Amino acid sequence: MTPSATDPRAARSREAILAAAWDLLAREGPGAITQQRVAQQAGVGRATVYRHWAAPEDLLRDVLYTAELPFFAVPAVPVRPWLHGELRRLADELALPAVAAVAIALMEQTRYASSAGAGPHRHVTVITERLAAAFALAVDAGELDTAPDPALAAAHLIGPLVYRTTLQAAAVPYKLLAAVIDGVAHWRAPDPARFRPTSAPGRPAGSNQQTKAAAQG
Repeated sequence: MTPSATDPRAARSREAILAAAWDLLAREGPGAITQQRVAQQAGVGRATVYRHWAAPEDLLRDVLYTAELPFFAVPAVPVRPWLHGELRRLADELALPAVAAVAIALMEQTRYASSAGAGPHRHVTVITERLAAAFALAVDAGELDTAPDPALAAAHLIGPLVYRTTLQAAAVPYKLLAAVIDGVAHWRAPDPARFRPTSAPGRPAGSNQQTKAAAQG
């Protein structure tokens, strides 16, 4: 067990460093994640940062790993408009320079980790699982005949948004969102005989265990 796992002061300094690194990342991008800048932001010595993370790349990886992912968490029937709303929210977030910088840093870290033989980033896994749960719910409700492959669907749905907002530096129009959603599956209106709403708005009845598990992911 490392000292940081048992020493409350070390745990507090680690949390302060992570918070400072996240703030710098959001405001200035991944280039701001240096041991000196993070130490100044966190109000700790540079040696303290180095003791927890020997290289800035390690700190950036942990900052990105611990960040929460708010998108696609709780699917609702009808799934298609719910999916449109989630993608709209994601596109609007990606249009912000700070969020775009975080997305680019995540892609760089994922590429680096993949070249080193590591598995996909936690966020990639979470998105895939959440979309799988949403598609399963759509099949249950009669919106889809079969669920598309969630990993391919994630690339089809999210890739154009990242390209549009980061590389073209432009807003995502409604027609692009509609095109990517309709291109990933053949949608139709939910079957009332297979879907019965509960008292909680937006929460489908009879949702399977996969949906519940993904919502907690």
